[in-house]
Amino acid sequence: MIFLLLKITWEFRLLHQKVSYDPNGSLFTLEGMQMLTKLRPFVRKFLKEASNMFEMYIYTMGDKAYAIEIAKLLDPRNVYFNSKVISNSDCTQRHQKGLDMVLGAESVAVILDDTEYVWQKHKENLILMERYHYFASSCRQFGFSVKSLSELMQDERGSDGALATILDVLKRIHTIFFDLAVETALSSRDVRQVIKRVRQEVLQGCKLVFSRVFPSSSRPQDQFIWKMAEQLGAICSADVDSTITHVVAVDVGTDKARWAVKNKKILVHPRWIEASNFRWHRQQEEDFPVKVKKNEKDKENDVAAATDA
Repeated sequence: MIFLLLKITWEFRLLHQKVSYDPNGSLFTLEGMQMLTKLRPFVRKFLKEASNMFEMYIYTMGDKAYAIEIAKLLDPRNVYFNSKVISNSDCTQRHQKGLDMVLGAESVAVILDDTEYVWQKHKENLILMERYHYFASSCRQFGFSVKSLSELMQDERGSDGALATILDVLKRIHTIFFDLAVETALSSRDVRQVIKRVRQEVLQGCKLVFSRVFPSSSRPQDQFIWKMAEQLGAICSADVDSTITHVVAVDVGTDKARWAVKNKKILVHPRWIEASNFRWHRQQEEDFPVKVKKNEKDKENDVAAATDA
């Protein structure tokens, strides 16, 4: 049995904050706590299918009373979690989550969470989820100056949203872990190696060079986005050559960006790597273009004006 720890299926806010958009009846009031909770699209199907593959826990840094109320919403018949709810009062280390409350070895634990830093000791077990920003307060809390899903009067699509994507990943991990063709004894297998293998397939075959993405005084190899690309199976290089497939940049005016255009290489924004990481699939590069900066546009306009003259 593989254990699955969840903290990715809901968002909450204070009850007095107004929300009018709820197309699927997935908003629930927790009266005793003055909270409104929004369940993520596809969560019902996700839990049903995931329960056939994993023994599941809810794990939240919230209070026990809140965690129990969430469990009642997600599992009203108590068929998925069977009281396996872990909250902040159960944690043995302040501001950190651990696996010491799970009745199983680390080698068979898969973690789904939208916060990486609380799993410092178990990053190899972690599948990092894209955070669910349904309420405006959530966007403000995490420093995003964009409208929330509720303000846009829309929601994630269940069929290809975050939970549907991760369910496919979990199915693949489960299939590989229990592959009968593997000679290794089941008791000796490690799901962390399976997660690593599946993650490395995402950008396999891509060779990247970065252009002015990092501070000039830093070592590129130490930067978060470089390490993320390598974890996704890409090869990262500091210099351009004929084997480069992608130039990652935020400015089309750099030498490497111009080289990419001249040599018909793919020029892409760093967000392409981040999106591929969250979606566990190589994203369409044309959806992450490197836009011309204002000063670069001014230069182009000056050149055009001079040519017309």
